[in-house]
Amino acid sequence: MLGKIIGSLSTGKTPCNPSIHIVDMCAGDGLGYGEKEWSSPGIIAKHVHSSFYGSNRIKLRTAHLFELEEQTFARLRARFGTVSQLTLENRDSKGWTLNNINVKPNDCVFIYADPNAITTLPVTEELIASFTPTTLFLMTLGCNVGGCKRLPREDRDQWMKTSIRVLDGAHRNHDILLIWLERDSSQWAYLSAVPRVWSADTLADSIKAGRKLWPSGVDGLSLRINGRNAIVEKFKDLFLTKTEIDQQPS
Repeated sequence: MLGKIIGSLSTGKTPCNPSIHIVDMCAGDGLGYGEKEWSSPGIIAKHVHSSFYGSNRIKLRTAHLFELEEQTFARLRARFGTVSQLTLENRDSKGWTLNNINVKPNDCVFIYADPNAITTLPVTEELIASFTPTTLFLMTLGCNVGGCKRLPREDRDQWMKTSIRVLDGAHRNHDILLIWLERDSSQWAYLSAVPRVWSADTLADSIKAGRKLWPSGVDGLSLRINGRNAIVEKFKDLFLTKTEIDQQPS
């Protein structure tokens, strides 16, 4: 997704300034994984410095990476501390907002939040309120990692309200996509804001790619295509137990 955003900025045909601010709210140690051994800091470092036809049109590329755990941060710093345009911070990103950095009107912003579980999702009402009309994001929702659904209903209701707040704050030029793994005990899901013109292709491509990686399949919904109610009902499935859903008034 980040590569597509960078590529679009290079055309000079987006509503954004030729500038992008990238925020990784849960950077980890930057150790790569998978066939290509990529990590989110590695992907960000690549795109902050990528050179290709038209890339000279992008006048500013910066990134802010957060990691709370001290030893993990030390490994992150060892891997990426010398990469220019990357600012590394050893702190909790919860409570941080876009007001903390110099984002000009119409600058492109991309926020990535990939916590180990929904319990540590750093997305707050204040962060959502600071989103600009040109802010895109990708958030990971691990809704039952380690048995999160055994936690108090009040906690899970708050996470669901935050997710709905993201949904309801969608800019008219954006779409919100919810993509999830089928028959997954940890109930991993991904919530993303993309340009509306990318919506149908991004949803289809994400489901197709996910099905190659997850044997039980991947499915998804679009705010613009499927509607708000469909996504809210899926949020209930992700955040609530079957008994709690059955007990809700019809």
